[in-house]
Formats: sequence, structure tokens, C-alpha cells
Amino acid sequence: MTSAKEKPSTDKATVDKAAAQKILRSVPYEQGFHFASGSSKNISETAINLFSFYEELTTIESKWVKFHFQRRDFQNWIETTLGDQELASRIDKTLPQLTDEELKKKLLKTLQARLTELQTVSNIPSKQTISGEELKKFNVEELKQYNGQAGKTAYLTFEGKVYDVTDSNLWQGGNHMSAHQAGKDLTEAIKSAPHGTEVLSKMKQVGVLT
Repeated sequence: MTSAKEKPSTDKATVDKAAAQKILRSVPYEQGFHFASGSSKNISETAINLFSFYEELTTIESKWVKFHFQRRDFQNWIETTLGDQELASRIDKTLPQLTDEELKKKLLKTLQARLTELQTVSNIPSKQTISGEELKKFNVEELKQYNGQAGKTAYLTFEGKVYDVTDSNLWQGGNHMSAHQAGKDLTEAIKSAPHGTEVLSKMKQVGVLT
């Protein structure tokens, strides 16, 4: 078993394509990062890769960001599960005396910079484009994170295309007519709905389902 001293370096200068791809991969749900929320520290959301980790971090309350940071939960998951020692080290260098909000902003900036580095090295087209805009690729587990609940973004997919319905009056709280929930593949449901697929022409496509 490789010891901590023997672990390969994954800093910006030495990380190779294979290592970057491994760090950016999605892990099984049970290995994801489970964010705590509430006085009882209940689990609120789960991130299964660095992309969804960043997205969840933007929505979680700042006090819970500090809660995880102080326990090194972020660093341990990123280093142990994703294998990115460099990012864990950068997070460790974040000043603990920052206010909750300052800490959250600093961590988001650190994550964004590392994601850019890893995407550049991995050289994998993780996004597609339409009308000059980038489209993210989602798998089923990632899509579930965008359910529109508790102020989160609401996405749904139809025939492999992922649409943003967050601002639609018909999808308040990620729920449509008390029958459908965002964060799911609604291809068959939409095909059998009384309205046609033309309703999707009013929605912005933000990604594709893989």
C-alpha cells in the first residue's frame, strides 16, 4: 500500500493527463462528499466529482462551509477519494481566521482555478457547444443534484438534452403540477403530456445527458 510520502505529486507542473482525468472523474454516490446542514448535521446534498462539489459549495450556507473546512472534511475527501493532493494542500493554506463568507469565496476561487488547470491538462472535451456557448455533460447522478429544491438550480432532460427550468413559473421549487420533479430524465413524461415539446423551445439548453 502506498504511504503518504510515496503518493505521486499532482501539482500543476507535474500532473499528467491520466492523473487529471482520474481526479475529474465521478465517483459512486456512496463515495461522494456529503454536505452537512442543520443543527443536527443532517446530510443535505452530495457531490460525486469536483464539478458538482463546486456547484454544491456555491449553495451551501457559509457556516456549514466553515464547519467542514475546520474538520478538514473537504481536504480529506479531495485527497483520499479523488486523489488530488495539490488541491487539498491549497485548501489547507486558506486562512482559518477569515469570516464564514470570506472563507467560502476563497474556497470557490481556489476550486475554480484548480478545475481550469485540470481540464486543460486532461484535454477531454467534457463540454459541448451550441450557439457558441459551452454545454456541460451530465450523468444521471449529477443531474439529480439539480432538483430545484432549497433554492437550487432546476434542470431536466429530454431526449438527451438538459434544460434549465429554474426561472419557469411552472417549475417553482423544481416541481411541476405536483407530478414531476426536476433533476430527472422526463423524456417519456413530456411525450405523453397534454402540451407538446414546443414548451422546451422556451427553455435554455445547458448540457447533454451521457
